[in-house]
Amino acid sequence: MNSKFFISVLSVFLIVSSYSCKQKSISVSKISTIQKKIDSTIVEDKAIDSFIKPFRAHLNKTLDATLCIAIADFTKNDKPLESTLGNLMADISLKQTKPVFEKKYTKEIDFVLLNYGGMRAPILKGPVTARTAYQVMPFENELVVAELSYEKVKELTAYLAYAQRAHPIANLRLSIVKASKEVKEVKINDQPLQENKTYLVLTTDYLQQGGDRMDFFKNPIQLYKTNYKLRNALIDYFKSVDTLQVKLDKRIKYAE
Repeated sequence: MNSKFFISVLSVFLIVSSYSCKQKSISVSKISTIQKKIDSTIVEDKAIDSFIKPFRAHLNKTLDATLCIAIADFTKNDKPLESTLGNLMADISLKQTKPVFEKKYTKEIDFVLLNYGGMRAPILKGPVTARTAYQVMPFENELVVAELSYEKVKELTAYLAYAQRAHPIANLRLSIVKASKEVKEVKINDQPLQENKTYLVLTTDYLQQGGDRMDFFKNPIQLYKTNYKLRNALIDYFKSVDTLQVKLDKRIKYAE
């Protein structure tokens, strides 16, 4: 194990003072800590290892079972404004959440926005497993839908134009000016952004709470929970297809 990781052991010493036979006061006298390294010097407990061995074997077998095949490497670094991994993540999130959301709320999701930094590993050409999903998305992020006003969606698109980064999106197309970092054109479901309309945006609970400085998601008109983790959506999708395919289609592009 990595010697950079430590367990902090906390020792608390209490003084108990008795003021009468019916009343006691407890206060903290001293707090001290020591650090224990977790590394190769720790002696293995064979009894514990023997106990967990069958569970570990079963878990590894489940995680490493092939669910589908990736026909190419999908990474988040293909282009400055979009990526194969980002497009795949956004498309999967929409496809898997759409029927769940529509059944529960009888409403339709307008578009998807995830974040570039949330993709923690590529999907490499070859067998795709549940472990792959854990590597790509190691966090317990839940998919949620935030209802945003026209003004908030304008803030969202301005954020993307200023960042000029390959944040995963679906059902949203932007044309931006590279030099000025301004939005030239916005289309949602191939329709122009409408001033007197609210939009249902699929994202994660982390971003909805302002993660990655996406403050436009805070205090939405209404927040809809799906009880569906992004990682579970990936695994469910992997199980439903034979091969993974995606392409770059200029969801965000520089204005000509």
